[in-house]
Amino acid sequence: MSEKTKVTLYTILLLAILITSFIYSNNEKESCESIGGAYGRQPMTWSYECIVPNSTQATP
Repeated sequence: MSEKTKVTLYTILLLAILITSFIYSNNEKESCESIGGAYGRQPMTWSYECIVPNSTQATP
């Protein structure tokens, strides 16, 4: 396999991974917002999480 073919295949693979990651995170954000949550970054990390207000807490 020539070097040009290898570079092309690796580039296509990398783009496919990036597009898949973007679609997954966008779907996760939309599903979080549809249940009334907020999708935000966790403190001190690079990850994101769905924060849903807890309406089941008993108030004194």
